[in-house]
Amino acid sequence: MIREYESVKQFGQNAPDLYAAFKEYAENDMALRGVPGAKKSAVSVKEMEDCINKEFAIELQKRVKYTPEELGGLQRYANSTIVKEFADNIRDYLIDMVLPDTLMNSAIRYFADFRFADLGDSMSFELENNALYNVSRAGYRKRHTNLQKLFNTTVTLVPENHQLTVGTDLFEILSNRVSIARETMKAVRSIETAMLFDAYDAFQKVMGDLTGNLAVANYSEGALISLCERVTAYNGGRKAVILGTPVALKNVLPSNNNYRYLLDSPYVEIGHLPVFNTYDVIPLTQITNPYDYEHPYALKLDDTKIYVVSPAADKIVKIGVGGALMSHTDGVYDNANLLQMTTLNKAWDTIVATNSIGGIVKNLEA
Repeated sequence: MIREYESVKQFGQNAPDLYAAFKEYAENDMALRGVPGAKKSAVSVKEMEDCINKEFAIELQKRVKYTPEELGGLQRYANSTIVKEFADNIRDYLIDMVLPDTLMNSAIRYFADFRFADLGDSMSFELENNALYNVSRAGYRKRHTNLQKLFNTTVTLVPENHQLTVGTDLFEILSNRVSIARETMKAVRSIETAMLFDAYDAFQKVMGDLTGNLAVANYSEGALISLCERVTAYNGGRKAVILGTPVALKNVLPSNNNYRYLLDSPYVEIGHLPVFNTYDVIPLTQITNPYDYEHPYALKLDDTKIYVVSPAADKIVKIGVGGALMSHTDGVYDNANLLQMTTLNKAWDTIVATNSIGGIVKNLEA
C-alpha cells in the first residue's frame, strides 16, 4: 500500500495551489506516456509549467518571509543559503508527492509490494505458512493424531541510500528561464526508473531460476493454461494472471489453426488477447536500458518470456522505501564554473520474499 508522508500532506495544506498544479502536471505527463487511467489536462504543458514556476516562487517567498527586493535583487535572493534550503525542501515535497503515483500506475503492482519506513529504520515482512494441515483417518477411541504446527517466517529489509546529482540554478527557475516542473518530473522519472530496474531485476532473476512444474520450456496453449491452474491452486485459489511484454504476449493464442481474428477484435485493437481461457493478460511496459553499453537502444524486459503470478496473493518482490527524499545544494561559489550541484537522496531496497509461487514460459519467439 502506498503511503503519503505526513510532511507531504502538510505541504498540500499549506500550498494547495502548487500541490494541485503539480499533481495535474504529473498526471498529464503519465497520460502522454500512455499510462492507463491517467487523464490529459485541458491546459497546455507550457501554461502549466509557467503556472508552477509562479506558484513555486510564491511559496518560496512565503517561507523565506523576504522578497527578492528586500535581499538586494533576484540574483542575491537566489544565492541566499536560506532561500536555497527552502527551495530544496519544496522540490523534495513535489517529488515525494507524485513518485508513488508513477510507480503504482505501472504493471509492477502485479508482482511487487511497497512498504514504507522512516529514514534509518528497517522493516519486517511476516510471511505466513501457506501449507494446510494433514487430515488422517482415526478410530473413535483415539484421542488425537500426529501433532502439527505451521510456523511463519519473518524477513527484514534495510533500505539503502541512493543519490542523484544534477546541475541546477535557482536564479534561472525564478526568472522563468527553466521549468521547475520539468526538472522535478525528470528527477521523478529517474528515481522511478531506478526502482523499476531493481524490481524487474529481482523478479526476472527469481522467475528465470524456476524449474520443474513451474517452468515451461516452450509455449503451447495447454501448457500455459495448466501453469495458470497450478499457480492459482498453490496460491490458495487466488486467480493467476499472465504477464509479459507486448511482443511476448503475441504468442498467447489458441492452438486451433482455424481461429480467425476480425479487424475490430481485441487482439487487433490492443495487440494481444485481454483474456485467455478466463485468465487476465497484462502487458508489461518496456523501459529503456541505458546500462547495456554493448547494444545501443536496448530495452530492459525480456521479450522471450511469459510470467504467471497471482496478484491477490503475497507479492513476490518487496520494495522497502526508507523515509522522505532529502536533498542539498552546493554554494554558488563552490564550483569553478559557478554551477550549483544539487544532490537528491532517496533510500530503498528490493528483495524477493514471498509465500506465494509463480510460473514462467520460456523460449518464446520474439
